[in-house]
Amino acid sequence: MSDNALHPIELQICMGLLRLCEIKDDKLALERMVALITLGGRCRAYQKEFANNPLILVICEKKVDFILKAKTKSDLKEILSPPKVRYNWNSVVPVGDFHIEEEELLIWSLTSLWCGGPLRGPGLKRYMELFKKFYPDFAGEIGIE
Repeated sequence: MSDNALHPIELQICMGLLRLCEIKDDKLALERMVALITLGGRCRAYQKEFANNPLILVICEKKVDFILKAKTKSDLKEILSPPKVRYNWNSVVPVGDFHIEEEELLIWSLTSLWCGGPLRGPGLKRYMELFKKFYPDFAGEIGIE
């Protein structure tokens, strides 16, 4: 890739900004623009932690779509927030209309890294569930069933 070429993340953000220009009478135009730029920064931060993990581009694409379809400032705030989960005394489940499982998987990975040890209990179970979903071949190779 040439030095002048846009990285796929930047390309997604630019495409989102172009799509934003097509929305007529958008009362949230400025907030959407700020959200798209903020999203670009978040995705670049993920890249620092996870190199060029293809899930980052998927997260970016999904969040761009959410941003462009958001109805309120509150929606935009939720879209830019890290994924939320809750424990229902049986398992860990996603929360919110804008939940992205790929991002949740990255957050579980960061949690394990930042805590200095492996995940445990329901968190580990949820992480393995997501890992198997997005990396089924690799999960089989390393014995995650």
